[in-house]
Amino acid sequence: ELILTLKGHSDYVRSVAWSPDGTKLASASGDRTVKIWNAVTGELILTLEGHSNWVRSVVWSPEGSKLASASYDTTAIVWDSISGEQVA
Repeated sequence: ELILTLKGHSDYVRSVAWSPDGTKLASASGDRTVKIWNAVTGELILTLEGHSNWVRSVVWSPEGSKLASASYDTTAIVWDSISGEQVA
C-alpha cells in the first residue's frame, strides 16, 4: 500500500535514508541536491545545495544531527541536518 509520495526533485532520486528517529527522510538526486522531508506529512523541510554533479548517496549520522552526501563531483559533504549548513 502506497503511504506517501515525495515530489520536489527535478531529476531522478538515487538514494533515500530514514533519520535515526524515523521522523524524517533524506533523498539524494541527480538534480545535485539533497532534500530533507517530514516522513509523516511529506512536507519538504530543507533543500541542501552544494554539489556540482549528481548526488549518489546520503546517510544520517547515528544521532541524526548530521547528514553526509556523496556526489559524482568527487566530494562528500557533511551537513547540519537542522540548519542545512555545510559542516565539512
